[in-house]
Amino acid sequence: MREMLDHHLIVSAGSDWPTATNNPIVPFYFYVTRKTSDGTLVGAEERISREEALRVATVNEAYTTYEEDVKGSIETGKLADFVILSQDILTVPEEQILATHPLATFVGGQEVFASSNGGF
Repeated sequence: MREMLDHHLIVSAGSDWPTATNNPIVPFYFYVTRKTSDGTLVGAEERISREEALRVATVNEAYTTYEEDVKGSIETGKLADFVILSQDILTVPEEQILATHPLATFVGGQEVFASSNGGF
């Protein structure tokens, strides 16, 4: 991931791999730490920053599906799709990233999920 970004490639976090998780926090954690689910460090030199990992999963993902004009970032005129997380994945200690969970999810500005203890 690091090498591709350093070569100014637009990389996205999407996957059609059959065993891929549908939890976007898992690949975010891997891109940032390069640690597998059992804690094994793989290719440490390919780590990317949290901000880069967030961009890969949002702005870049929209770009790779030709939808950058309607989604991928919170801007006037774009779809209001976003999630409220239990903690700030940009600042929480690395070992706590995987404990992050959604409190609420909004699609088109409408709440479509709220956890029972999320306060939403």
